[in-house]
Amino acid sequence: MTAQDSASGAQGTAGWLDASLPPQQQVLGFLYAKWVIGALRALVELKVPDALADGPRTVAQISETTGTDADALYRVLRAVAAAGVLEERTDGSFVLTPVSAGLVSDATDGIRDMFLFASDPTLWRPYENVAHSVRTGEAAFNNVFGMSYYEYTKANPASGAVLDRAMKQNHYPGTDRIFAEFDFGRFPRIADVGGGRGQFLAEVLRRHAGVTGVLADQAHTVADAKETFADDGLADRVEIVPTDFFVEVPAGCDAYFIKHTLHNWADDKAELILRRIREAIGGNGEARLLIVENLLRGPGEWDIGKLIDVESLAVLGGRERSREEWNHLTAAAGFAPANEPVPGDIALLEYRPV
Repeated sequence: MTAQDSASGAQGTAGWLDASLPPQQQVLGFLYAKWVIGALRALVELKVPDALADGPRTVAQISETTGTDADALYRVLRAVAAAGVLEERTDGSFVLTPVSAGLVSDATDGIRDMFLFASDPTLWRPYENVAHSVRTGEAAFNNVFGMSYYEYTKANPASGAVLDRAMKQNHYPGTDRIFAEFDFGRFPRIADVGGGRGQFLAEVLRRHAGVTGVLADQAHTVADAKETFADDGLADRVEIVPTDFFVEVPAGCDAYFIKHTLHNWADDKAELILRRIREAIGGNGEARLLIVENLLRGPGEWDIGKLIDVESLAVLGGRERSREEWNHLTAAAGFAPANEPVPGDIALLEYRPV
């Protein structure tokens, strides 16, 4: 989950440190993010952006629509406006800005569910004890909740539903760049391994009329995937295969695509998934492994992926990786590099079987 296109090397930590404080106190600026996120999450939960969707509203009007305390509401609204997410006008009204318009329910290219997912308490609580992960190398989530994140979402359907809705909105400019630059049409049949409900595979099929696909993921994950393809008239071009990718991956495809999945796992589990893909490829030397993940920059360089890596560690026990780390991992599973993607963003890494 990244936005590297707008957060490239020039940003770094400078935008978060409070330059008005003495140097030894400037790191306190990081605390401001907690205050803003807490306030903004409350407004999103209460559907305040929806109340503003048709134009400026006074606090009294917003309060009546959302069933909230007007005084408390105003204090939170002005804080979020001070952070630049809303606009507070001199007549006492508030209005959406371009950066908050996507928080309206059902907004075109909206991110409401993605924001609620990323700021959900289940993802916040592991940050209370990242030190546990640092001490042990294990996910702090497991220590807090007594089970892994995916076990938790299975046992708590409401949390799993938040994840599912968020993944439907998990779309960034870096993904558009991959579609624009990479020729998926080279491969007559593409398997999307761990592809969830198939949004990415559906987009590949929409863009390349001669391509067919296989969606391979757990049975409960792909249960509703038919709708994804039926809505776009693609149902006759895709095979949906319920599977456990630690055990088996469908054979017979020309490319095996895996997006934002391997970073959920430590190296041993990620390597096992890649070995299953290599087994599925068999002797087809022209087949390709296509990995879409963050590709980390070098030491000392700003990279939002390095921050996401802490979430991968604390919540999932996984990791983001540099090119060297990806090459090492894939080599152990029987693959060699076949392209040279640019680090510091979402990247498509192409590998050939060896």
